[in-house]
Amino acid sequence: MAPTKHALLSPSAAHRWIACPPSARLTEHMPGSTSPYAEEGTKAHYLCEQTLRLNIPRWRMGQPDERAQVAEDDYPPEMWRAASAYAEFVHEVWAEFPSEPTIAVEQPVNVTRWVPGCFGTCDCLLIGGGTLQVIDFKYGAGVPVSPVQNEQMMLYALGAYDLFSATDTINTVCMTIVQPRIQAEPERWTIATDELLKWAEDTLVPAAKLAWAGEGDFNPGKEQCRWCRAYPQCRAWQDKYGPLADFMAQTPEVRDPRLLSNAEIGEWLGRAQDIADYVKALEVYTHQQLLEGNPVPGWKLVEGRSVRQFTDTDAAFTAMQQAGVDPAMLYERKPISLSAAEKLLGKKHFNEVCGGFVVKPQGKPTLAPESDNRPAYDPTDGFEAAEK
Repeated sequence: MAPTKHALLSPSAAHRWIACPPSARLTEHMPGSTSPYAEEGTKAHYLCEQTLRLNIPRWRMGQPDERAQVAEDDYPPEMWRAASAYAEFVHEVWAEFPSEPTIAVEQPVNVTRWVPGCFGTCDCLLIGGGTLQVIDFKYGAGVPVSPVQNEQMMLYALGAYDLFSATDTINTVCMTIVQPRIQAEPERWTIATDELLKWAEDTLVPAAKLAWAGEGDFNPGKEQCRWCRAYPQCRAWQDKYGPLADFMAQTPEVRDPRLLSNAEIGEWLGRAQDIADYVKALEVYTHQQLLEGNPVPGWKLVEGRSVRQFTDTDAAFTAMQQAGVDPAMLYERKPISLSAAEKLLGKKHFNEVCGGFVVKPQGKPTLAPESDNRPAYDPTDGFEAAEK
C-alpha cells in the first residue's frame, strides 16, 4: 500500500505551492485532517493495487482477469467495480505496447532533482517503445480531475523519468486519470519528454526554490486555495479583497448597474465567486472552532432544522394497514436511474444489454471561467436554448 508520509513540497499539493509558493511553509506545522472520503479513497487504492498485482501474471498467460484475493465483504460492490474498471484500463494500455512493457505498481519516485525533498508514489507506470505511461486512480465522486497540465501528474512523470531514463528511452509521456465513478472513459494527455523537462526547468524549479525558502508572493485564488490548510485564516485574502466593498463606487458609471459593461461584469463575477468560496471556508473553520469549544466573537452554534422520522417504519406501516390503509398506498414505485442501472449490471454487461437504448444529448450551456479546459460553446451550432 502507498505510504502515508508526505513531503513538504509534495506532488499532490503541487498546484498550490507552484501558484502560491509561501503557502508551503505557512502550512508546514498546521495539523492535517482526514475525512471518510479520504479513508474510502485509501481503501479503494489498496483494492486496485491488489487487483493489478494479481492479474499482471495472468495477462502474460493470456488468462482473464480475476478479482483480488481479499475479504470480499470488506469492500462495497461499487468499489469492486471501480477496481475492475481500473485494472481493465491498465490491461488495455499494457496491450497497446508493441512488445511487453515494464510495469510498476505503487512505485515510489523521487523528484528531488527538481524539487527539494519531493517524493511520491505512482499508482501505475508502464514503460516501453519510447513511451512512459503514468496512470493515476481517483475514487472521488465529486469533482472530475483532468490530467491536462496537471502538476501532480507532471511531477509523477518527472520522478518516473528520472528513475527509468538510464535504462529506457523515453521520448513521450502519456498521463491518464482513471476516475470510474465520474467519467466512463479515462482521460489521457500526452506531452513530449523535452517539453516536460522544459516546464520543469522554466516553471517548476523557480517555484520550488521560492516555496522551499518560504519566499515569494501570496496568490489567493479559488483553485490553489481549495485544499490549503491556511485558507480560512490567510491574511492575503483580506489584503486582496478588502477593497471589494468599494468596487461599485469607483466611478459614477459603475455605481449605476444599468451601465455596467461586460468587462466590468466579468471582473465583478470573478471576484464575487472567489469571495463566495472563501466565505464557505470561513464558515467551516468557525463551525469547527465552536465545536471544539473555542469562542469566535459574534458567532455561536444553534440547533438546526430537524425532520420528523419513524422510530420503527415497519411497525408504523403495520399499524396503518391495521387502520385500513391499502398497503399499495404506502410505497412509491419509480424506475432507477441510468447510472444506477449501469452499476447494477456492470459497465460491460450494461453496454451489451442496454447500449442501444442510451443516448447522450448535448449538455446545456454552462458558465465557466476562461481557464476551464473545455472548448467554448458556439451559439451558432444549432443548440436549442434551455427553457426559462
